[in-house]
Amino acid sequence: MKTSSITRRLALTAFAVSTLAMLPGQLLAQDKGKATAPVLVTSIGQSLDAFQVQLAVKRAGIPFEYDAHVEPAGIGANKTLFLAVGASLKGFGDAGITIKDELARTTHLLDEAKKKGLYVVVLHMGGEDRRDALSNQLIELAAPRADRLIIRTDSDADGTFAKIAKAGNIPLTVIESVIELKDPLKDMFGGA
Repeated sequence: MKTSSITRRLALTAFAVSTLAMLPGQLLAQDKGKATAPVLVTSIGQSLDAFQVQLAVKRAGIPFEYDAHVEPAGIGANKTLFLAVGASLKGFGDAGITIKDELARTTHLLDEAKKKGLYVVVLHMGGEDRRDALSNQLIELAAPRADRLIIRTDSDADGTFAKIAKAGNIPLTVIESVIELKDPLKDMFGGA
């Protein structure tokens, strides 16, 4: 009986020591890739959704820049990239670009963000109205490369975002409207 008690204690001690030894690595993994200000907010698809997102970021008091047409060189010293995805034919026309141009810009932005170690958040605030064929091309390009996805409830009737989130182990936050961005922003920026 004494021997089994000693064996049990040794096993528990070994387990505790090995668990404590793993903690620093786990904590580093959790800290790595956190959203940090300042934030760069841009549109992917040239809809007005990015404008609404930047208003929510502003109201949350998070330092940010907003540029609907930013190129990779414009990332500057920003630490987090918010990509508001949603295609607008009017927006494309006003910007003088095509879906091909926007797909290329998005790819270059994502490549530069990865190179600089930015935390990337893909937001889809246009709901069902922004789930056309053009928007879907942008979603399929950007969402799998995100560190976090934030969508409106009616953005995922077909389950695309849920599938991408599951496949990439990407946190997915679902809100009713852009007005509810406050809580996810507080969560990401530690109560900013």
